[in-house]
Amino acid sequence: MKYKLCSLNVGRPERYQTDKGELESAYRKRPVSEPTFLSKLNFQGDEQADKKHHGGVDQAVCLYPAQHYRFFEKEYGRSFPFPSFGENLTVEGIDERTTNIGDVFSIGEAELQVTKPRKPCYIIARTHGIDDFPKQVQRTGFTGFYLRVLKEGYVKAGDDVILKSKDSNGVTVADVNNVKYDNPFDHDKIKRILQVDAFPQEDRASIERRLSK
Repeated sequence: MKYKLCSLNVGRPERYQTDKGELESAYRKRPVSEPTFLSKLNFQGDEQADKKHHGGVDQAVCLYPAQHYRFFEKEYGRSFPFPSFGENLTVEGIDERTTNIGDVFSIGEAELQVTKPRKPCYIIARTHGIDDFPKQVQRTGFTGFYLRVLKEGYVKAGDDVILKSKDSNGVTVADVNNVKYDNPFDHDKIKRILQVDAFPQEDRASIERRLSK
């Protein structure tokens, strides 16, 4: 399976004004055309403002499917240029419903492994001035997802995103979103998620506790 990297995006923390006051964030990334080195923690030129909740080896890279842009442009009647969802990688055709936690992709010289869905937060609402944006992202399941870096290397926009291996557990990004937001006490699905080695350790405890309820 092969997809196309439409846009490679990086950004550092900045302060900017929103309709609800000043915000400090690295959400407003910019596309880069030149080959950019990807380390275990981030792309060169990329950084997180809130390192407590963002970044780290299990959230080194954020990917967002390009086709979701068309849905939200129709939903809100406005244009959203890449990377309006604050992602590092904008990829056409990839999808939360068919991508497994633990899947491994090669992009340029790098190899990456899917770890978990991205959680929509208030920053997307504040940045775009749309109060219900996080709820809509959550409702649709169009969250995007995070990846860890298995092999460092240079990546550039236009590179093929090639599926190297499919995780045999068959737990999709959408399955994890379903447990997080819609069926929090689905014990069967929780047990399946916990069987996936690639699922981050820090996220395991929060859903494992639900098995006792």
